[in-house]
Amino acid sequence: MGNFGTKHLTGLAWLFSLIVIALVVLLVIRKKFNKGENYDRAVVRYTAYFMWAWEIIKTIRMVNNADYGPIGTYPLWMAPFHICSMGLYAFLIVGSKRGGKLSEFVKPFAFGVMIIVTSILLVIPDSSGILGVTPDWTFTYDNILTYQSFLYHGTLVFVPLYMILSGFYKPQWKDIPKAIAVLCIVAAGAQILNFTFEGSNADFMTLRYGRGNPFQFILQGPNPWLYYVLLSAVAMGGTALVITIVILIQKLIATIKAKKSVIAE
Repeated sequence: MGNFGTKHLTGLAWLFSLIVIALVVLLVIRKKFNKGENYDRAVVRYTAYFMWAWEIIKTIRMVNNADYGPIGTYPLWMAPFHICSMGLYAFLIVGSKRGGKLSEFVKPFAFGVMIIVTSILLVIPDSSGILGVTPDWTFTYDNILTYQSFLYHGTLVFVPLYMILSGFYKPQWKDIPKAIAVLCIVAAGAQILNFTFEGSNADFMTLRYGRGNPFQFILQGPNPWLYYVLLSAVAMGGTALVITIVILIQKLIATIKAKKSVIAE
């Protein structure tokens, strides 16, 4: 098992097949029936509901499994305050019926941060343990959380892709500091909770102990501050890079369309 093993690659195959099918169906419906922003918000909102449903399933599974502590108790260290958990809240805000300034401010974070962090996790899932303990994708009790993890993280890729392809979100240069600002806010909140819940093994956003992070060895080394510098560089730099690439692609497409229009005239 492990990174790029049979289970990993098979999981990516069926997960991204589902993502492509969902995108094609929803975008065709949008175009055919001339749907607009309300439809886009509904797609994001109901995807958030789907994620929350899986979060509830995960909670029930953990409460009833001795691997996460005494049966009947909630493992506080697994509370939804990790970086990937931020999609639960960000997508609800972005997909809210009324929209508004907060929704627009959170959009760059919901797009850039979510897709870069999730992509890294899906590429190297072994470090976070989302591949589970079974060697395949059989429908067993032990595989419940593995399916939950892949489907949950798949939605964190699906929503940003939908936002871009539907035109619901059109990145601008000013969106980069917005995304980073929201990232810093949630990171600060996560670290505060880590110290508030000291003793519970809370490691939200891998900021306390670095569990599941491939750079954990740096945090445990003589210069732990390097860990936070590297983490910030990857998260912020990756977010800026993703938004920049999309902006440049959109500009290229607009230029090509403009040239075609001139030639047609």
